Amino acid sequence: MLILEDIHKRFGDRQILRNVSFHVQSGERAAILGSNGTGKTTIFKLIIGKEKPDQGTIRFSPSDLNWFYMPQSRSFRDLETIADFLLMNGESIETLQEKLEILSQRMEETPDDLSLHATYDSVLSRLFQAFSNEGSSESLLALFGLSQFDFQTPIRQLSGGQIARLSLAAAYQSKARLLLLDEPTNDLDEQMLRWLENYFCLFSGAILYVSHDRAFINQTATKILELDAINHTIKEYMGNYEDWLAKKKFERESELAAWNRQQTEISQLKDAALRIRSSTKMHRGGKTDSGDKLAAGFFMNRSRKTIKRAVQIENRLNQLMTEDKKEKPVQRWKMKIDFLNPGYSGDMVLSLQNMSVGYDGVPLISDINLDLTRGQTCVLIGPNGCGKTTLLKTITGELQPISGILKLGVNMRIGKIAQILDRSLFQSNALESIQKLSKLNETEVRRFLSYYLFFGDDVYIPSERLSNGQCARLALASFAVQGKNFLVMDEPLNHLDIESREQFGEALLQFQGTVLAVVHDRYFSDQVADIIWEIKDHKILVL
Repeated sequence: MLILEDIHKRFGDRQILRNVSFHVQSGERAAILGSNGTGKTTIFKLIIGKEKPDQGTIRFSPSDLNWFYMPQSRSFRDLETIADFLLMNGESIETLQEKLEILSQRMEETPDDLSLHATYDSVLSRLFQAFSNEGSSESLLALFGLSQFDFQTPIRQLSGGQIARLSLAAAYQSKARLLLLDEPTNDLDEQMLRWLENYFCLFSGAILYVSHDRAFINQTATKILELDAINHTIKEYMGNYEDWLAKKKFERESELAAWNRQQTEISQLKDAALRIRSSTKMHRGGKTDSGDKLAAGFFMNRSRKTIKRAVQIENRLNQLMTEDKKEKPVQRWKMKIDFLNPGYSGDMVLSLQNMSVGYDGVPLISDINLDLTRGQTCVLIGPNGCGKTTLLKTITGELQPISGILKLGVNMRIGKIAQILDRSLFQSNALESIQKLSKLNETEVRRFLSYYLFFGDDVYIPSERLSNGQCARLALASFAVQGKNFLVMDEPLNHLDIESREQFGEALLQFQGTVLAVVHDRYFSDQVADIIWEIKDHKILVL
């Protein structure tokens, strides 16, 4: 269905993709893994024609294949409604017109490429028939848990999870045979994640997707496409996430064993060369009895053999040190999170007594009687729209409780990550942001930011140009440098790659403060949670 052959892509001096080749066939679900910034989203943009490869070819089979692309994030017009979005299968008129313009340009460059003509006709047909789905849209809202909204609801009024559901509804309605989904699991609750897992596994077409939800990948992937940050290539592994982990572990162990064997051989050859040199010097410096020609011949013959052996050793050493040299396997850079020493607090961190939270006097959650104590990590779960974000906003003081009592412990210093990161909280760049919050000098700030994968000139990237993943890392760095002792986080893992999620989990295990976080990553919850609060039927259950 989808074939990429020998794809190369650069942006200026920066190599993004090199010799990337893979295919996705009907019935396959291929997950792209790779650190943030390695080019996962670039691959999607190349496939849909928004970017052009410097070299290589991308083909659909058949050429007029109906495909659907769900971007990692998208902007909406101020007055764009649910109807506008759904009736266009999640693609605005402007998007389809842009596709036609790109295809038109490519057809002018290669007028004999019949596949481009077929793709152009397919997009044009989608544009003309955009409103043919109007009758089925109402049932779609119910299927995806959005029946509380009408079609004229502006999309900007929806939460992040509800927008994610709406995007999946558009994908479902498109009837596409190839789904291209960039982080479809972001902001989804447990119920929707299970629905999506089931939909993936029953889908008869092909799916190429990016996700950082390890449990989801493990349940859905039939193969893994690993994008390497160092050599910019893709390596294919059949199986799911756990299969990939096992194969990667075997590869690393094999590479390390091969490197150790080579180091042992090099050491032995160097010792042998040193012994031969010493032996040769001794023979040259020693004396035989005069007239003893037989002994002289023996030593001369031995010297020739020794020299020949020395040449063989030197040649082998040179080969091992150059053309056959194995580099020592190294651990890829991971985000190192150090929360420093959180400020002192009492044992009681948070107490909620007979509390209700909601808007305009209408409670979303009632009868809340819960406590958090110092050092606990609590994960808050529940369906989208049930009040998770509302509860966090009430705890951080952005909203007042409808009723009841909220008490914070002594000397609580709250660090908050919102579901949608506010870039205005940062200074002009990462360096200035941390300098503003700390007494560190520039050298210390640069070293500190390197823990969060800001290297070299990365610290000077303007805040408005930071990727979502970079913004998340900078927010975590801001918490760390201020020594926060109560972290309140709404989907903190969104836009963090898998390695960073693992490192973040490890850091929280060492964190001496208290954590309350909305998280839908089941691997992460199993790793860090001491307690789970589940919102169900407007109440909170303690699991």
